[in-house]
Amino acid sequence: MANFQTHFNVAAFGSALGAGTMYYSGLVDKPDATLLFAGGIIGGILPDIDSDNSTPTKIMQYVFANLISFFVLFNYIGMYPILNLLLIWIGSFLSVMGGFILFNKFTSHRGMFHSIPAGVIFWFIFSLLFYYVFKFNYLISWYFGMFVFFGYLIHLTLDEIYSVDVTGARIKKSFGSALKLWSSDIKATILFYLVAILLFIAMPYKKQFINSFHKFDIMTTYHKLLRKYER
Repeated sequence: MANFQTHFNVAAFGSALGAGTMYYSGLVDKPDATLLFAGGIIGGILPDIDSDNSTPTKIMQYVFANLISFFVLFNYIGMYPILNLLLIWIGSFLSVMGGFILFNKFTSHRGMFHSIPAGVIFWFIFSLLFYYVFKFNYLISWYFGMFVFFGYLIHLTLDEIYSVDVTGARIKKSFGSALKLWSSDIKATILFYLVAILLFIAMPYKKQFINSFHKFDIMTTYHKLLRKYER
């Protein structure tokens, strides 16, 4: 499978291209495009969150814990004194890290978390967090989750590509274990689909999100990008 650096770099490239397209199409402004770029990178490394002993995974878990703690803390700035804010940050950080510990105990690498339904679940989770907890508007919340899913697909696709040994003209045993719609564990598969459906039901402004792409014009965006790089 591809290593951490490859996943990060390819996700960053794909996310930059996607966020730039969203910006030049007029769907988002520059700060939001930067946020979407970050979402794509998060999605690009997220599938390996179920890897127990990887150093990059441990770093990633600390980064996620700090990021989530920051967003939680940001909601309370100006409402409580500094000591209370410090306690909120510590509590949030320890809660997230505790969740990762439990998560690692009950999951196995390359299970259902390496699948398309898992990517959809993380799309909805991040969108719901951004809308209901971090108070972003509904479109940016939808878009951020969409970019997490986009990065997730990049990761899964890279793992499948690296499962093919071109030089040896053979397919490795890991082929088909990443970019999949189900696993051999039927219960886990059913659970993931049920969670995805329930999260989708909870998503706000579904019709408005779909309608937001009606003004997307790929050719206009393409010409804008050409004019920018011709300068």
